[in-house]
Amino acid sequence: MPLSFSKQKDLTIKAAPALDSAWVTQCGLIGGSHSGRLVLDLSKTERIDSAGICFIELVRRLRKEQGGELVLTGVSDKISAQLSFKKSMPPQAAQLIIDEASAQKENFLQKLGGSVFEGGKSCAEALSVLVEMLYWSTIGFFKRQDFKKGGLYEQMYLLGYKAVGIVTLLSFLIGIVLSLQSAMQLRLLGMGVFLIPLIAITMIHQMGPLLTAIILAGRTGSATTAEIATMVVGEEIDALRTMGINPMQYIMAPKFWAISLTMPLLSIIATAAGIFGGYIIAVFYLDLSTSLFMSELAKVVKVKHILTGCFKSMVFSWLIIWIGCYFGFRVRGGAESVGRETTSSVVVGIFIIIVANAIFSFIL
Repeated sequence: MPLSFSKQKDLTIKAAPALDSAWVTQCGLIGGSHSGRLVLDLSKTERIDSAGICFIELVRRLRKEQGGELVLTGVSDKISAQLSFKKSMPPQAAQLIIDEASAQKENFLQKLGGSVFEGGKSCAEALSVLVEMLYWSTIGFFKRQDFKKGGLYEQMYLLGYKAVGIVTLLSFLIGIVLSLQSAMQLRLLGMGVFLIPLIAITMIHQMGPLLTAIILAGRTGSATTAEIATMVVGEEIDALRTMGINPMQYIMAPKFWAISLTMPLLSIIATAAGIFGGYIIAVFYLDLSTSLFMSELAKVVKVKHILTGCFKSMVFSWLIIWIGCYFGFRVRGGAESVGRETTSSVVVGIFIIIVANAIFSFIL
């Protein structure tokens, strides 16, 4: 990205392609006596990293020592926001001057176009991660096996077994709440027996898989993103590539198969817990017998209902691990970026799961 520099007096200097020692000497930044204004033109600069910000701060301090000042021109809103050190400088220090008249102001169409472009780029990157995840977990498994021995069982324990308690408890409580609210209305109409098919179909078709997916999106999705993001920040991913290990297969394949195998089982457990909560309300609030509850339950529950719930939960599991891995691998920066991407992973994961569940409601 080209930069041009000039001194506001008698001398105008254009920057060389490389900001080497000859350019520094020519500008008089070190050992010079020029005390005028040094203008830094950022009109063709699209983005700036921490090294560029440090460079601007260094030039500002050198100009201050010489009794001059540094002026930035053509600064876009995005770059201006990145120059956060301007706000944290002590009052007695020479402030960084930004020429507002020459600053690049983005209009609505430019911002909209930039948002659409960034969104399309993010979608392309997410699809790339999805394709790699599916390939290296299935076809690529027969070409190379870059994951540690016993990794699948370890991930099944972490992602599946350790989530049984929270999934069972929350599904049981949700089943009680739904049954109680429905039973209060059905009792007034003398149709308390219809609570049984209502709670059974609701838990098997909707609430069982959906509740399990939302819980695991907050638990497993965030843990996956944080783990991968920490490896990216710690340069462990680069170390795996250096050793010739495929990081996609090493990290994602065990998680993919672990959550694919355990998610349907967790969904069945959640469904059973929710129906048990409905059983308690039916027996102790509506005074229905256990035999009546079980007979009515057997009438409405079909094998295809259970298979539909398992299929939905498996698709949800793929969405959870896909989104968690995508946000983990896209981390750039330090701890702040890890926290930001982990939060985004949970929010986007829950949103995508709800949207997918709404789509399934129309086709299944």
